[in-house]
Amino acid sequence: MAAVKRQRDLQEHRTMSRGQRAETAAGSIESDPEARITMIPAGDPTFAIGVGLWRETRPLETFRSFAQDQLSRHGSGAPARIGRGRKDDDEVLPVVVQLVPRPDNTYNPDAISIAAPPGYGGTDHERHMAYMYDRHLVSLGGALRSLAALSPFPVGCHAFIELYEVEHDGFEPESGPNDEDGDALVITDERQVAYWTGRLRLLMPRWDRLQALTVDYARGVRSDLILPFIGHWTPWLPGSRAALASLTQEKSFDVTLRAEGDALTASYEDLPLSDLNSTSRDYFDRTVLQVREMGGRATARAEEHQGSLKVFVEDSRPLSERSTGR
Repeated sequence: MAAVKRQRDLQEHRTMSRGQRAETAAGSIESDPEARITMIPAGDPTFAIGVGLWRETRPLETFRSFAQDQLSRHGSGAPARIGRGRKDDDEVLPVVVQLVPRPDNTYNPDAISIAAPPGYGGTDHERHMAYMYDRHLVSLGGALRSLAALSPFPVGCHAFIELYEVEHDGFEPESGPNDEDGDALVITDERQVAYWTGRLRLLMPRWDRLQALTVDYARGVRSDLILPFIGHWTPWLPGSRAALASLTQEKSFDVTLRAEGDALTASYEDLPLSDLNSTSRDYFDRTVLQVREMGGRATARAEEHQGSLKVFVEDSRPLSERSTGR
């Protein structure tokens, strides 16, 4: 129990302070072996993104307990204030949350869960509180899934919970500060001041900054890896799909990219799967350059998708477009 508490204290020590609220997406992604967490630097509070709080009983209670604990740990002072494009004096509770890819999600296998940090005990599924919205997964999901796959520890980010002080004269237990919150919860600080919990918002860097940060982090962990940000379909070589099925039943897997002259091929172990240069557009010319820079051989992610091979690359724009800034 002492070890769990120490780990939890270390994680909470890294919760965003008042001084951090002025920071944007500066810094780098860092793994902390002592606290056993990999932290994404805080983004600009003005662009903090909302998440979908899960309204089932267990996630809702997990969120309430997490918010109550964080408010109690905050001390006797009022919650921190972060300007985010609405009112500069909004009351918010700074927190750190865990980001958990959820391929088991039947609605969206690319879903990413928001969970209480590991110090709260139990599995990350048991600590689940919310999901990222699909509209944010489009730009952020690839980098976050890459980071979770590469990190030796759980991945965390800075966030805040909006708080609204309860007006006791008009207190109604079944209603929150506004209609969109639905099922709003009440937590109380050590001064016995009660607050409605509002939205949970992530202080996430912009998508392009997050991708750059993830690439930098990955290069220190897997220098041979082309990260799975943007996927493109490429045709199978004759017989390769059936041969692959005899080697693995996984839908997502590592492939070896080999650049020989102008040719770029993708193989599973020693089985050639696709000639990437056979596509009708030059999607992979940036990848060719990257593979050459890595000595002619690198690792990428791929998946079988509706009868085709889908290969993921860091940047799908042809070099001609990159050079003109398009």
